[in-house]
Amino acid sequence: MKNRHGFRNGFGMGQIMAMLLVVLPTLAFVLTLMIDYWSVMQEDYKLKLIANQVSQVLDGEQDLRAANLNATLNGSINNICPRGTTLSFSTPQDAPTLGQVSVVIQYVHNGAYFKNKTLSTQMQTYSYHDQNISITGTCQ
Repeated sequence: MKNRHGFRNGFGMGQIMAMLLVVLPTLAFVLTLMIDYWSVMQEDYKLKLIANQVSQVLDGEQDLRAANLNATLNGSINNICPRGTTLSFSTPQDAPTLGQVSVVIQYVHNGAYFKNKTLSTQMQTYSYHDQNISITGTCQ
């Protein structure tokens, strides 16, 4: 009598249980982790874009003390924040170096796997008009 392995004999209950208990949960975990990591990377990209635009606005200002910075900055940049959050800025301080513009943008990510992780980006440039400012923006 020949030993024939058909579908019924070769693919038994053990293989089905292994697939249901090991392979599918692992696949679900990996996919959810990748989606959460992708959203972190997208949020980080948006923070870098905001920091770049804030630096450009501040570099071009001739008098940073006279301008209403929150209105100027929030007018064109506010709707870039991740997940519909709004951008608010701290009180501007003097940067450590004369003629330097220092911008820090922060956001707290709450995803499936990366919970309460603060994403932050910093950009330092030199002012065209020798202005001196350090400002922190937060997407909340």
